[in-house]
Amino acid sequence: MHFAVERPSWPARLLGHLSIAVICTAGALAPDHLFGWLHPNYQTAFAPKTVVAVFLACFLALSARRLAAVRVLLVLFALLQLVQFWHFVYFGTLISPQEVGLVSSEMDEITVSLLGIRRALVPPLLLVFFSYALLWWFVGRTGACRVRIPLAPTLLALLLGVVLPVKAYNSTGSQAFFPNPRHYAIKNTLYAVAWYLGKELPRRFTGTHQTTRYEPYRLKGIPSALPANIVLVMGESLNPDHMGLFGYERNTTPYFSALKDDPNLYYRKIYSGGVSTKVSVPTFFNLKREPDNVQVLYQREANLFRLAKARGLRTWLLSTQNANLETYVDGGAVDHFESREDHLAEIEKRKDLVLLDLLRQVDFSQPNFVVLHERGSHSPYERYHTDDFRIFPEDTDDTDQFRINSYDNSILFSDYVHNEIIKQVGVRSKLPTYFIFTGDHGELLGDKGRWGHSVLDPRNATVPFIVYAINGDSRMLRRAHDLPYPTHYEMGRFVAGLLGYDVIDPNASKGVYYVNGKDIAGTGGYMRLQFDAQGELKDWKVTLP
Repeated sequence: MHFAVERPSWPARLLGHLSIAVICTAGALAPDHLFGWLHPNYQTAFAPKTVVAVFLACFLALSARRLAAVRVLLVLFALLQLVQFWHFVYFGTLISPQEVGLVSSEMDEITVSLLGIRRALVPPLLLVFFSYALLWWFVGRTGACRVRIPLAPTLLALLLGVVLPVKAYNSTGSQAFFPNPRHYAIKNTLYAVAWYLGKELPRRFTGTHQTTRYEPYRLKGIPSALPANIVLVMGESLNPDHMGLFGYERNTTPYFSALKDDPNLYYRKIYSGGVSTKVSVPTFFNLKREPDNVQVLYQREANLFRLAKARGLRTWLLSTQNANLETYVDGGAVDHFESREDHLAEIEKRKDLVLLDLLRQVDFSQPNFVVLHERGSHSPYERYHTDDFRIFPEDTDDTDQFRINSYDNSILFSDYVHNEIIKQVGVRSKLPTYFIFTGDHGELLGDKGRWGHSVLDPRNATVPFIVYAINGDSRMLRRAHDLPYPTHYEMGRFVAGLLGYDVIDPNASKGVYYVNGKDIAGTGGYMRLQFDAQGELKDWKVTLP
C-alpha cells in the first residue's frame, strides 16, 4: 500500500522557510563570535543591519527551485569569512579595499607568508568548515518546508554581484568600503571585494590606476620614558583659535590656562593628517604621511598601540564615538576597547564625562597606554556638552553667534573633562605620567563665511598639541619642543619616542607634509604643505581628485 504524504500548506511552508532562513543566518554569523572568543582583539559585535542583509540573502537563496543556490551562497559566505579570519590571524587587522588587488600581483608572497604560520590558520579553518558543513547538511533536509519564488536567485545575484560594485564605481572615495571593527566578516570582506570590482578593475582597464610602492618604515631604539603611564586624548573638531590657552579673547580653557606657566606644560598649534575624523584618526595612530600610503594601515610598522604593546604596556581604547571611526586605529593590539555603542544611554545623558567612568577600570600602578576618543565639539555643538556648561548664551536669534557661543561652551566643557582626567590619573598613578591632548581636525567658525570641516584648507587642519607631565622626564618634554615640523606625523613620532622608538619614514621629503580630504587613500583630494627650516608653513597646494 502507498500512503500519500500531504504537502504542508503554503502558510506553513512560508513559516518554515522563514525559520530555515533564520537558522542559516545564525549559523553563518556564529563563526565571527566564536573567532572573537579565540582572538579577543577581534571586536565583532551584533550588527543588526548586517544580520538583516544576511537573512535576506538566505531567504532569497532558499527560494530557488534547486538547493544549489543556497549551497553556492554558503560557500561564498564561508570564503568571505575565512579569508578575513586568516588576514586577521596574520596581520591583526581587517582587509582594506586596496589590499584585494594585491592577491593577483603578490599571490606567491602571500602563500609563502601564510604557510609560515600554517598552524595558526588551522583553528579558523576548522571553525568555518564545521559550521558550514553543518548548515550544508541542514538545508539538504528542508526541501518540503521551502517556498519557491520566481527570479529570487537572479535578484540575489544582482544584489551581491552588481549593486555594491556599481555603488563603488560611483563613489568618490573608498572610506565607505573600509571595514568596521564591530561588523561581521561577511560584510567587511564583501565590501572590500566590491570596491576592487567596481573601482580598481575599471581603473586598470582604462589605464588610470596608479599605485606607488612605498618603502616600509624603519624603527630605531632610543631612550624611552618607561616605565610610565601615557594618556592620549583625541578631541573632536578642536579649533585652537577658540581656546583661551592659545590667546582666544574668551577664556574657554580656564584649567589649561592656569597651567600656562607650568614648566611641565607644553603647547602649540599643529596640522592634522586629515580634515575628517574617519581619515585623520587612523592616519595619526599609524603615522601615515603620504596621502595614498595605505600599506601602513595593514602592515602596522608604526602603529602606536602596537608599539606600546611591544613595550609591555597594557593598551586601552575608550571612545564616545562610534566604533567604525576606530577602523585601523588599534593595530590589532588593544587589550580593552569600548565605544559609543556600549554606553548609548549614558553617553547621551553625560556626554564625554562617561570617559571618566571608563578610566576607572585602568590600573595605573602598572604602565598603560590609554587613548580616550572624545565626541567633544562636533556639530551641532550644543548637543555634546551638558546643560551646566551653557555659559555663553545659546538662546540668541543670531545664527552665527549661536554657533560660536555653543562651540565655545563645548570647549569649556572639554577643558573641564580634561582637567578631571588629569586629576583622576594624577592621584592614581605612582609612575611618571604623560598626558597628550590633540584634535582629529580643526573647525571653521565663520572664517570667510565658512563653517564646519572637511574643507581642504590649512585652517581646517589646525589643531592643538598639548603635553602635560606629572613626575615626567624633562628630556621627554624637550623632545616635544624640538619637533621639526608642527604636524600630527611628528606628534606621532613624539609619542613613539616616549615608548622608545624613533620612527623613520624613508619616503619622506624634507619639510613636506600631507593632509588628506574625505578618503584615507588620497582619492578624495589632499593638501601638500611645505614648511621652511624654522618649521613655519611656507606654501600649500590642493590636489583634487
